[in-house]
Amino acid sequence: MARAINKMNNIKGRPRNSDRQALQKAKLIAAAQELLSETSYSNITIREVAQRSEVNSAMVSYYFNNKEGLFIALLDKMSAKHFTNMQAIAKSANPVKALISTILAMLNNNNGLARLIHSEFIEGNSTISHAFIERFPKKMATFLPQLILKNTSITDKQKAKYAAFSLITMIITPFINKSIRQLAWQISDEELQSPLWVEHIYQQFMFGCNEQLNANANNEILKHNYNAGQSEGKLS
Repeated sequence: MARAINKMNNIKGRPRNSDRQALQKAKLIAAAQELLSETSYSNITIREVAQRSEVNSAMVSYYFNNKEGLFIALLDKMSAKHFTNMQAIAKSANPVKALISTILAMLNNNNGLARLIHSEFIEGNSTISHAFIERFPKKMATFLPQLILKNTSITDKQKAKYAAFSLITMIITPFINKSIRQLAWQISDEELQSPLWVEHIYQQFMFGCNEQLNANANNEILKHNYNAGQSEGKLS
C-alpha cells in the first residue's frame, strides 16, 4: 500500500521532503518574477510558469492555491527584501538620497514590479492589488514620514506625510508612464539609473522641504510683527 501511495505521489510530481518543497517553491517564484519582467500579469499562465521553472504545473496549486497566490508569495519575498534594505538605509550618512537611489535601483532591476503597478493596481480592486498595497505602500507610508522627520527640516507629522507621498510619487511616476517618458521626453531607462537622476530627485525634494521651512519662518515673523503691532496699538 505504501509503495502504491509513493508511486502515485511521484506521478503527480508531489515532493516528498521539505528541501525539495523549498526548492520547487523558489523555482516557481523565480519563474513568476522572470515572466513578469517580460509580459503583464494577466497574460502569464500557470503553464508558462511551470515550463520556465521546470516544475510540474500542479505544484502551483499545491503550494500557492492559484496564480494569485503565487504572485502574492512573490510580493512577500520582494517586500521582505525591500524593507530590510530600508532599515539599513535609515542608518546611512544620507538616508533620503540613499532611499531614492535604492528604490530607483529596485524598479530598474525589477521592471516587472513597475509593470504590475501600472497594469494591475490602477483600479485597486483585485486581490493582488490589495496584497501589493499591504506589502509596499502601507509599509512605506509608515516608514518614510519618520525618515523625513529625522532627516529634513520638517517637524510637523502631517507635513512629513505629505512630503513622503510627494517623494514616492516623484520616484515611481517615470516607471508607470514609461511610454510617455521615452517617446515624448526622450528619457531612457538608463537615465533613470544614473547618479544625475538620483541627484535631480533629491535636490527637488530637499528644495521643497527648505521652501516649506522658509515659509513657516516667514509666517512666524509675520505673526510676531502682527502681535507686536496689536500690543503697541493697545498701549497708545
